[in-house]
Amino acid sequence: MDQHILQIKNLRVSFNKNKQKTTAVNDVSLQIEKGQTVALIGESGSGKSITSLSVLQLLPSNGQVERGSITFNGKELLKKPEKEMREIRGNEISMIFQDAIASLNPGMKVGVQITEGLKYHKLVPKEELKTEALQLLEQVGFKNPAYIYNQYPDQLSGGMKQRILIAMAISCKPKLLIADEPTTALDVTIQRQVLDLIDLYKTDLDASVLLITHDFGVVAEYADWVYVMLGGHIVESADVYTIFKNPVHPYTKALIGSIPNPENGQERLKSIQDYTFEDTSYDGKKFAPATYTYESSSFDAPSSLVEVEPMHYVRFYDDERKVVAIG
Repeated sequence: MDQHILQIKNLRVSFNKNKQKTTAVNDVSLQIEKGQTVALIGESGSGKSITSLSVLQLLPSNGQVERGSITFNGKELLKKPEKEMREIRGNEISMIFQDAIASLNPGMKVGVQITEGLKYHKLVPKEELKTEALQLLEQVGFKNPAYIYNQYPDQLSGGMKQRILIAMAISCKPKLLIADEPTTALDVTIQRQVLDLIDLYKTDLDASVLLITHDFGVVAEYADWVYVMLGGHIVESADVYTIFKNPVHPYTKALIGSIPNPENGQERLKSIQDYTFEDTSYDGKKFAPATYTYESSSFDAPSSLVEVEPMHYVRFYDDERKVVAIG
């Protein structure tokens, strides 16, 4: 029996600006099993959020999916009309956006915003809406839910707003929760609380989580499987234990190496080579920054993911499929 709740195959997304096309996501494939937390990790601009927005068909107006397939519970999402997608968003698939301030309506009380999904998707009777909302607020850690229910977003702290977003996201008990940098701009203690809430929800309802992050520390704590993304491509994927034990791609090694480790006497944080570039069309040279050397200089052939050990895949960029990190 197929246990995959989400499958993305060969996804390519581009944007048109000033009559020029830029490819933001190129040949991305990933899958999430039921009850699994999958981390999509990479720096800003790597294509993580664009990949997740493609799942919900929420790309900006100048963005388009050029090719690929996205299936959820065996249903092809890219072929669904907007009316059907509205039934899926917030109901079967929910998303926690990274900017809580921009995601909440400052002119509406918290309680009203939480109950919107319940009214639309679950047809909860009006007299029961407040009770449901108060239960959700309590579920995400508020000890005074009745007070929070009547507050406006601007009256709450960043951590509180993020918990409100989680309450809204889980209100309809979705089977897939997409968390896009859910701890942005939060202090370390609140970050832990937010991530624990997401993990608790996943466990209690046997849901799945797509965790989008740039923080390998978060990945180590919460993820089951990891996809490393660079320049619109998946460059490495494996279970979380393998990624930390045996990272192969230079970019993966650089991300892991940037994690501070005071136990080994490290005094300075390691910086990461600038990998930014304007387009993600196939060109191996862009993945060869000055601080890395490759055993071959042939980078012209399209790259591919190679299984370097069981269930561990790496994208290589030369004919011999070898890559060596130095420095």
